[in-house]
Amino acid sequence: ARAPPRRVASAHRVARVSHRRHASLRAARAERVRRRGAAAAPCAEKYAVSTEDATAMFDARFPPGSVPVALRETACGRGLVALRPIDEGDLLLSIPWRHTVHVFEDGNDDPDDLRLALELLRVLDDGGDGPEDERVGIWRDYRPMLPSSTGAAAFWTKENVDELQHADAVDETHALRMRFEAGATRRADKKHSKKDILWALSLVHSRSFSVATPEGTARALVPFADLFNHKPESPAQARQTDALLHAALRENKDAAAHARSGEPWSVTFDGTSDSNFEAASASFEMRAIWRHEPGEEVFITYGHETSAELLASYGFFPAPNAGDFVRLYTDMQDVLDDDRYLSRDGLVAALAMEREAVMWNALAVEAPLAVRPGGVANAAHLLGCLRLMHAHGAMLGLLRDEDVPHIGHSTFVWQGDAPCGLWAESCGEVYENEDKARSSVAVAERPDVPRAEDERDAVDRAALGQAAARCVEMLAEFPTTLEEDEATLLTVADGSFFVSFRTHESDLAERESAEQYAVAVAYRATVKRLLAGFVEECLEMGVEPSEW
Repeated sequence: ARAPPRRVASAHRVARVSHRRHASLRAARAERVRRRGAAAAPCAEKYAVSTEDATAMFDARFPPGSVPVALRETACGRGLVALRPIDEGDLLLSIPWRHTVHVFEDGNDDPDDLRLALELLRVLDDGGDGPEDERVGIWRDYRPMLPSSTGAAAFWTKENVDELQHADAVDETHALRMRFEAGATRRADKKHSKKDILWALSLVHSRSFSVATPEGTARALVPFADLFNHKPESPAQARQTDALLHAALRENKDAAAHARSGEPWSVTFDGTSDSNFEAASASFEMRAIWRHEPGEEVFITYGHETSAELLASYGFFPAPNAGDFVRLYTDMQDVLDDDRYLSRDGLVAALAMEREAVMWNALAVEAPLAVRPGGVANAAHLLGCLRLMHAHGAMLGLLRDEDVPHIGHSTFVWQGDAPCGLWAESCGEVYENEDKARSSVAVAERPDVPRAEDERDAVDRAALGQAAARCVEMLAEFPTTLEEDEATLLTVADGSFFVSFRTHESDLAERESAEQYAVAVAYRATVKRLLAGFVEECLEMGVEPSEW
């Protein structure tokens, strides 16, 4: 049995860190921000303990050599780094389940995130379930590792949330912010203030795991496992990763629970059936998703999160973020309603009804109608749906709803040997050769489809033109231009933006608000770059934004 962790840093010790140490930590953090550049939003977490002390705490809990990872300063601030070669499915960390703070999801009046926040405070401040509760000592010792602020946008001032400018991000972040505020206000009492509950909620949303157990699905805070940083993936990358991880877990006889759940983290226990489960002897295990060489940071994935979602809940967004997208249309109906760019033939009522029936039966009807990093090729779903809008007559019958591997799901493509049309170069293979040949023959034999290739190109150009026009519309709606935002980010990068903010206590709130504003500018600039980059690529293809 592993010896209990010795105390390395207590809350009392951390509270006594000198003003000089705090100043040096702030300076180091500012230097990390400068190195990363103005285009990215670094992790905004603020700690009371240095990375050096945090590393000592990690090494005390996991002596060197006992696990394949170690806590280090990384490009993400601090993270877990490989000490030796790691393969997919390898065990990274194992934490006794009885040391986690967790609640079971559903079946309660309060949402599980609020209940977990209150449970964390009960363990930290109220002694949990009493003297026998091991979690109390574990989490009081671990408290210095928890950030005093995650920097998550859902906890920003209302004014700074508005500075995100992108309507989807502003609305979603405000909704989350209002829900947190309402829950914290309702459950605040003499023991736990609203501020305490909001702090705990910020930890729940940036550090908790959803995990299946024989007792039900739990939402859990897990000491040390919460130190893994996020690696963003596109839908296509995520599909490939899932396949590789599932194969690795199935081959690993020690990862049966992970293989069943399909997740890199799982609650494991002795025995072959759920009836053998005993929480006191179970463990929370984290296994590797990808291969890593010594010295590389070991990542996990927090899910298919956009930059707005990551910023709202976690306080950072990666730049670039392969999982990001900017929605041009809310849903299929929003596309169908935007008939401003259709030709007169496309406005025929019977055709509109046929188009609506086909579009709402799409296999990927819930997929975002958006532009993504990677430009035109990665916007194939949006363009496929717009292609359906502009196809009419015999051309409508030439569209098929098929899987497109490079975007990770299906969309509308052409029959024949060029399913992706104008953006075929980046589309990848959709059909086997015999399928292509069969479809090509079918098209060639139809006398009612003259010059099919020319008509396909015309439809694709109309789809690209409409998408580019929507991007131009959205760019015009922002209160500031991309050029103005980039000028602001230059002042952030060279430090002049913060020159008027001192490190005195009375100025800290103002500086924190200024930091939030700077991150908001960095976020909205990424949105505008995506939109502007799409328009620029269309122009390079010889397609102008459509007019109506």
